[in-house]
Amino acid sequence: MTGGNKAAMTALEVTGRLRPYGIMVADDTARVFDAIAQQGGCARFVGGVVRDALLKRDLVDVDIACDLAPEETQAALEKAGIRVIPTGLKHGTVTAIADAGAYEITTLRVDVLTDGRHAEVAFTDSWLEDAKRRDFTFNAIYCDLDGTIYDPFDGETDLRDGRVRFIGVAENRIAEDFLRILRFFRFQAWFGRPPIDPVGAEACRKAVNGLHDISVERIRDEMFKLLRSRSPAGTINDMIGFGILPAILPKLIHTDCLRIMQWLDSTALADPAIQPDPLRRLAALFAPGGDRRNSDDDEDNLAAAERFARDLRLSNEETDRFAEMVAHAPLIDPKLRPEIVRRDLYRMGASAFRDAVLLAWSARAAVPPRCTRAENDEWKALIEAAANWQPVKLPIQGRDILKAGLAPAGPRVGALLRQAEEYWIDRDFQPGRDELMDYIARQITAGDEEKE
Repeated sequence: MTGGNKAAMTALEVTGRLRPYGIMVADDTARVFDAIAQQGGCARFVGGVVRDALLKRDLVDVDIACDLAPEETQAALEKAGIRVIPTGLKHGTVTAIADAGAYEITTLRVDVLTDGRHAEVAFTDSWLEDAKRRDFTFNAIYCDLDGTIYDPFDGETDLRDGRVRFIGVAENRIAEDFLRILRFFRFQAWFGRPPIDPVGAEACRKAVNGLHDISVERIRDEMFKLLRSRSPAGTINDMIGFGILPAILPKLIHTDCLRIMQWLDSTALADPAIQPDPLRRLAALFAPGGDRRNSDDDEDNLAAAERFARDLRLSNEETDRFAEMVAHAPLIDPKLRPEIVRRDLYRMGASAFRDAVLLAWSARAAVPPRCTRAENDEWKALIEAAANWQPVKLPIQGRDILKAGLAPAGPRVGALLRQAEEYWIDRDFQPGRDELMDYIARQITAGDEEKE
């Protein structure tokens, strides 16, 4: 392949223009493009940055395609004084690092061999062949530095119409990489409008068993990206209807609860502490039913949530938070007495309490009859209690017990301290240091009398 091949550069017809902005017009971006041009190559924006620019969204990741071999690209960038990381030379990718951000630059390529998980590629100087191997029409739009657009599969129209459409034969694109099943639904959540493309969805349904060969980590990451979209519940319903979620994550079924959660975290509450949260939305999908006050169910919920989180390879921190949400939510009621609310805030912390309230609220609102305005106000009052909570601290420590000579060092000090803490909590955190020390002294006296 040769970077200066004019036929390759003009293989795609110009279809329109956009006004570049953001990182597209940064000085560092121009340096990257110029470095490749100085080497005799042609570079173009591709994929997400073009898609987002057409939608006037914030530009974050910058993918660039070019017709230089990866080693030539690396040499050209280094010659221009740009730091380069050879992130995937085998697959044609290097990453340029500059003050404006990171630029992932990939040589034009074609798939030689695929197995549904990995691809063996060959490099090419054909922009059309490079476009054909991509997944969806609006991810195969190229753009020059000046905003000239090359759109071989009418992806701009699909983007405008809210249609997620595979390039070419959907079954073939999926067979190349089964993760594209989840990407299809993820892009539907972010860019699509109902109804979902029936051809693509049916192709996903037929190929769903291929997801069993995809790592749990990649499935988890795609699900989190989907759940970060503004309104994922409709797409999750489609995933259930087409048999995708039942095949890989059968416990994610409560889409009505998710629908309420996405309303709460993105529309209903003007609380800066509450933002769309994929883990909380995942918990909404997983939200258990049954008796909300049954402690046995609560223990089962905790164990089931921990098992699910570990199976999904969540981090330890995510596993703990997810399990606590699922276990605590059934214990939350909008009519909790203020002192009980304060007790729960002390034990759980404001953030975990807020998670549990949102999950409990969404589970309640998902079940008829609809919440009245008064009931919603009660739920909001719990959220406000979390926002206004000032953490309190037990007025005594173990060393106070030792200093007073009430007990020798050892396990009994910890036990007495826990007793005093429960006494303090039960009295709405009102007892001070002296009262707590008197309480401990009484407990010790009572214990000694029992021994006699």
